[in-house]
Formats: sequence, structure tokens, C-alpha cells
Amino acid sequence: MKQLILFISLLVVVWSCQKTQVTDIVLQAEVGPSFFRSLDARVTENEDGTYLIQGITNEAVLNMKIENLERRTYGFGGISANHASFENLNGDTYVTNPLGEGSVSISDYDEEAKTASGSFEFKAVLVGVDTIAVQNGLFYQARVISLQDDNVIIEPNGSAGIFVCAVNGTIYNPYNVSAIKSDNVIEVNGYTGIKSVTITLPVDVEPGSYSLPRMGFSAYYQDGVGLQESTDGNVIVFSHDLGEKKLKGTFSFLTEDKVISLGQFNVNYQ
Repeated sequence: MKQLILFISLLVVVWSCQKTQVTDIVLQAEVGPSFFRSLDARVTENEDGTYLIQGITNEAVLNMKIENLERRTYGFGGISANHASFENLNGDTYVTNPLGEGSVSISDYDEEAKTASGSFEFKAVLVGVDTIAVQNGLFYQARVISLQDDNVIIEPNGSAGIFVCAVNGTIYNPYNVSAIKSDNVIEVNGYTGIKSVTITLPVDVEPGSYSLPRMGFSAYYQDGVGLQESTDGNVIVFSHDLGEKKLKGTFSFLTEDKVISLGQFNVNYQ
């Protein structure tokens, strides 16, 4: 009965959008005059216990970071710990904090199935340039995944696992993750139609802390402008199981004009 009520409530929200229908997994909203419908929806648990709700298309990324997944409303704007952002194909990032406003409401969190559903709306600002309104937003049965889970699940679309970081302070949590072993290195890559972040490590790398750049280690950031290699940085390998081909660690690095921070990966490589 509870699930039926939730489903009916979400259908009412979608009806107000007038442009689409709910499927099993969805994140969608009206963004200014356009309609945003993600290719998939996910909720990622961060190391500090917060959660990142994300939808992505080939042209844009919508993020919302909240304190936890309790069934309540989380406000955006000002100095709130919760915030939302929208990044378009040009890399322009509109943010709610501190000049915007809005909220996201968690209507259901199924801890056993590891899915979450809810609704949202917000106004986000590209400082000194423009403001966008995100309305009639909802996400339904978005997958909840944890970076702390050692049992990485390889998804049907071929994703190698989990890869997330911040680019100039904006969370980058790509849907496409590859991890490939070549003759001498393992290349871990998180990419979308907008950008990519790549880390390479020696095939026999052991747990430890490694500075960047150095022999056998490298890091890159790429977008529509071009490829930028790291000028300084660090990779920490937490674990490397050569038999199971599992690799887990963190990273941060600088390029000519980008700061890549809070990087984490937990992958199976081929």
C-alpha cells in the first residue's frame, strides 16, 4: 500500500510536467524553457556520510548534495550544507549556494533494495551572468551506491565500478567508468559526453601514497577545450588485489587551470 501511494504521488508530479512519463528509474525536471531527463539516476554515499543525487545526459549534469537520506525536506541556498548545481554542455555551472534557493524532499528510501525517490526544485546562479529555474523535478528508484563498499558491482552497461571527484569545487560523478590494464599500466577513466578525468598507475602498484607526476603514474583532465596533464598531485592506493583485479584509492591533482580534489575510485579492471 505504501509503495502504491508513493507511485501515485510521483505520477501526479510527472503529470504536472506534461512532457513525459515515469519509468522504473528516472531523474527529470524542467530547466528554464527546456526539459531535462537523465539517462539514468544514482545516489552516491560520500566518505563524510553525505549523499550526492545525480542525473546526467550527453549535454548536461544535475547534482544535489544532501546531509543524509532521511525522509524529509533539505533546503538549498545561503550557507546551507545542502546544495544543488546544473552544468551545461559549455561547462557553465549554475549553483544554489549562496545566492540561489530551493529544496529536495526524500519521499522514500528503501535500504534493502538500495533505492531512493523524491522531488525537488531550485533556482541556481551563474554569478554575474544568469539564473536558471529548475521546476517540477523528481527522481524515482534511483540506485544508492557506496564508495565504502568493497564488493564493487559491475553494472550491465559495462561500468568498471565507482569513480568520483570534484573539479574546481564542483562534484564530478561520471556514469561511464573504465579500468583497463595494458602492458605497463592500469588506466582508470571517468567520462561523460562533457569531460573526462583519467588516472594511470603501474600494473603492479602496491598500497601506498604516490606523488604526481612520477614514473608510471599520471593524471589528466579533458574537456572541450583540450587535454591537461597534472602538474602536481597525489594518489593513495588503499588496496590492490592482482588476482581479482580490484583497485581502490583516492587522488587529487592540479593542472594548468583546474583543481581536481576529493577523488575516489573503487574499480575492477580488465
